[in-house]
Amino acid sequence: MKRNTTLSIILTIGAVVFSLFFLKDSIIFYSKNAQQQSDYAATHPNIFKKIINLGLDIQGGMRFVLEIDRSNLPKEAQGDILERAYTVIENRINGLGVAEPMIQKQGKDRIIVELPGFRDEAAATGVIGSTAQLEFNLLREPADLERAIKVIDNTVKGVKLGDTTAAAVKDTATQKEKEAQQKAQSLFQGKEKAAADTAKAKKDSAGVEKEEAVSSFSELLTGMGEQIAVLESNKAKVSGILGRKDVQEALERSGLGGSVFLWGHETRVQGSSQYRMLYYVKSRAEMKGDAIKDARGSIDRGGMSMGQAIVELEMNSKGARTFARVTAANIGKYLAIVLDSTVYSAPVIRSKIPSGRAQIEGSFTMEEAKNLSVVLRAGALPAPVKIVEQRIVGPSLGQDSVRKGGMASLLGFILIIIFMVVYYRYCGLIANGALVLHLLFVLGMMAAINATLTLPGIAGLILNVGMAVDANVLIYERIREELRMGKTPRSAIDAGYNRAIITIVDTQIVTLITALILLWAGTGPIKGFAITMILGILFTLFTQVVITRAFFNVIPISKDNQLSI
Repeated sequence: MKRNTTLSIILTIGAVVFSLFFLKDSIIFYSKNAQQQSDYAATHPNIFKKIINLGLDIQGGMRFVLEIDRSNLPKEAQGDILERAYTVIENRINGLGVAEPMIQKQGKDRIIVELPGFRDEAAATGVIGSTAQLEFNLLREPADLERAIKVIDNTVKGVKLGDTTAAAVKDTATQKEKEAQQKAQSLFQGKEKAAADTAKAKKDSAGVEKEEAVSSFSELLTGMGEQIAVLESNKAKVSGILGRKDVQEALERSGLGGSVFLWGHETRVQGSSQYRMLYYVKSRAEMKGDAIKDARGSIDRGGMSMGQAIVELEMNSKGARTFARVTAANIGKYLAIVLDSTVYSAPVIRSKIPSGRAQIEGSFTMEEAKNLSVVLRAGALPAPVKIVEQRIVGPSLGQDSVRKGGMASLLGFILIIIFMVVYYRYCGLIANGALVLHLLFVLGMMAAINATLTLPGIAGLILNVGMAVDANVLIYERIREELRMGKTPRSAIDAGYNRAIITIVDTQIVTLITALILLWAGTGPIKGFAITMILGILFTLFTQVVITRAFFNVIPISKDNQLSI
């Protein structure tokens, strides 16, 4: 046996073992039904890194087209805005744990995101679209809150600052801090009782609440400890009042500028009613989200929210120093954790916190806490992003496409096998054996590199089958020519391979260059096609040239020195 033949056989056996090893997980996973796959993935979290993943067009999923809003950006900040937004969104998507997501820039302002197999629309929208502007803002003192409520009340009632009521508001602002806090506390307690009485009076015999006309701002508020809250049904009314231009101007004139009312993330139940927290915070942030080093969803094991889902924050070195300074200077005050203009938590500062660790509490599910931590770790988007297109691709379309693509592949494969056996007889069987190994090697390598199989990728596999056999057709025709010239079978085989190899390599190189260009310039499914084509070309040279020649070197020639070709 020739030395080259021995090496070829060893390489072939090694390639078969390699392919079967990497295909093992894919065979196990895809032999299960959808529910079993979900359960298996839960117990094997790294499975999607070991198998051939399916593209959006095969298994379904979600597709988003995002557009950057440049309207409020300064001119100097617009240069690399797309690159920065792309990086943030890519980090967020990777944090979702989606197998083989596709993220692509389009034009100057758009980013396309495809999430194969992902169908949690709310989670995807929240993680992708959130601007994630995280800030730490101090709450205003109770006396300032009381003043603001009175100013808004007077504005709603049409009382001007020059009137006696406005003067009383101004006098209230000059009282001592202790008296102001006591008054604020009594105001909240009084409003809590009044709101409860009002809610009770509103209910008719069937227990249904009736709407009443609003004559003041304060009657919409309810005391919740040292803060205030609003019935969920009145949230729109309160937002409308706070958004009025005359209310904003009145607050500015009364010396209450630099503050803003923000809604809380959580709701609280009191009796049979749901309330939304409303916070009065300073507009200037003490710290911002760039101070965050790490964020992770967890379960509170020893705080006010024991047993509930929270987000734990860890500051970087600069953020830890700032956090220590802020907490040391504001002991006894409330620090609001504000994400995208919503207060997620407003704990009281009881002592200096030098460790640079904090937590966001709220009415989270564990999934919400994890998604929020993904957003915070990835950082803030450099500009607002609008979702201009959102589409869910159902799995039924993909399954139908896979079925038809599989049938086409199988039919093409069978026809080629039949043709090769009928036309080239025994040598056709050798080519068919190499063709089976060719498909095994391509799929094994796709599993090894964790490639994604798309519908164009299936088309690439079908095309590879034809291209692989084409190499053997060239070789066999050369062998036939040599036999007709009177050469012995062994000499004809050697001459056929030696003369056809140059043509085969030339054609494969040209096709390889085209596939590499598709891989570089293409996106999503086109890349899937390019990957299968590149792997197919490489293994065509190995299986249809090296392996088939090794077969010819080990098979016996008939006694009459004839070759079945």
